[in-house]
Amino acid sequence: MINDFCVIFDMDGVLADTGPIHFESWVKMAAEIGVEFTREIFEDTFGQQSPTITRKLVGPEVDEFLVEKWASRKEFYYREIVRDKLTPLPGVIKIIKELKSEGIKLAIGSSGPPENVDLILSQLNIKTFFNVIITAAEVKKGKPEPDVFLIVAKNLNINPKNCLVIEDAPVGIKAAKRAGMLSIALTTTHNREELFGAQLIVNDLTEINLADIMRLFKQNCNIQ
Repeated sequence: MINDFCVIFDMDGVLADTGPIHFESWVKMAAEIGVEFTREIFEDTFGQQSPTITRKLVGPEVDEFLVEKWASRKEFYYREIVRDKLTPLPGVIKIIKELKSEGIKLAIGSSGPPENVDLILSQLNIKTFFNVIITAAEVKKGKPEPDVFLIVAKNLNINPKNCLVIEDAPVGIKAAKRAGMLSIALTTTHNREELFGAQLIVNDLTEINLADIMRLFKQNCNIQ
């Protein structure tokens, strides 16, 4: 049955081009606490949870309370900058509507805090399309650990092999693989060489459709 399948969307770099705004907010927060946030650090950590990135930024000796405080401050700056500035990336609305109309379950599996996810989905006016929305608040171990995607599958009572993840970050592709799920990678934030492991790599969502996704599901499940 087609409704036994689920497509899980990452948010940043998949639904909207939020990367530049994340970078700007990281630079602002880092300057306030007297450390440098470089483009290299950003590219190496994109897709991970903010406390994890903050810990890497400030080192192991800093108190956990401060790490959490600074990570939260970064996300506050992000929401202030991003508000009312986003539009969906090419192909997003079309593929979401197409999958939904065919009865395929849709989910969000994001490393972002719930406040960020809610803001973006509301701005893009697509929140009601998703059956399940999982954020950093529900996940103890962030990507590349598979927890966020496995929680989606558990909540929907769907076998992980019947789930397909759409991601833009290497840590997300690794998480999907560890969860036993298929993945499609978008080259919005990383080049093709960095996205190895995905079943399909495309520039944006205009390059795929329902038939492409069902072909991957059928191959994975040995369905004729």
